[in-house]
Amino acid sequence: MKYAVISDVHGNLDALEGVLADAARQPADAYLFTGDYCLSLPFPEQVVRRIAGLEHACVIRGNEEQYIEKMQGEDEARWEGGQMHISCWCAHALSAESRIFLQGLPEKMSFRDAESGIGFHMAHSSGNFIGKAELGKFSCPTIPLMYREGELKHRRLLKDIRGHLNENQEFQEQCGKLEDGVYLFGHSHIQWFIESGKKVFINPGSCGLPMDSCEPGAPYTLISTGKGGISVEERRVPYDIEGFIKKFSRSDQYKRVPVWSGIRIRELRTRREHLYYFLEYAERYAQRTGDPIRPFTRKTWEGAYEEWAEI
Repeated sequence: MKYAVISDVHGNLDALEGVLADAARQPADAYLFTGDYCLSLPFPEQVVRRIAGLEHACVIRGNEEQYIEKMQGEDEARWEGGQMHISCWCAHALSAESRIFLQGLPEKMSFRDAESGIGFHMAHSSGNFIGKAELGKFSCPTIPLMYREGELKHRRLLKDIRGHLNENQEFQEQCGKLEDGVYLFGHSHIQWFIESGKKVFINPGSCGLPMDSCEPGAPYTLISTGKGGISVEERRVPYDIEGFIKKFSRSDQYKRVPVWSGIRIRELRTRREHLYYFLEYAERYAQRTGDPIRPFTRKTWEGAYEEWAEI
């Protein structure tokens, strides 16, 4: 069997189509999705329908699906232009059928590969399996601080993550509590994998919005199983990112939710976190202008972005 592991699509239909086409050529027998299909980029409905229509797919929910669920039935005018407008816009952009699909997804899933007998365990975040071992050091906001240069070679990042985990006490302790098998997750938007005895931990990175500062493209991971065990291949599929950004700039999301969209376009181009640092700036801006309301209002949200975008 060959499994294509895909995570964190975030409404990027072009990246998803590129990954699915590449996986089909391998050929992948099944698809394992570890959450966050909507919110951030402009084609949530198309992404959800594409995933829902796949045969031989195991799909779980991520944290973004919870944000969308909470916004169902909300009046968009209440949030328009402010911090939470993207969640409300996305909830309205999804069809009733897609919302039902997302609501029905489990948070975790486990199964056994029929031929090898290897157990597979899926959750959105590595925290479900190894606590803070990954996210305590390697996350979207920490990568720009740890690696100041522009593009980062993936082999260097992978070496650094493995070195950290091999020396991390929490990782070793949590590994000891887990049964042998394959553990799949996403959330950090950073592609990596590590073997620890008869356990394999895999983060395929973010298909739609990678934040690892590494080479351009849409990452996913291919797992091959057999009687001899498994093999892991990290893949990064090139696609026309600037072409996608042009589509983005013509989308309803861009017109209706411009601040969020502008930040995400920066992240698409740089493959680095910007939203976290904008939120920090918006907090300082709100305090400076005397605005105590949270989530941020339209006036604060747009005013902070106007200043921040010039830095």
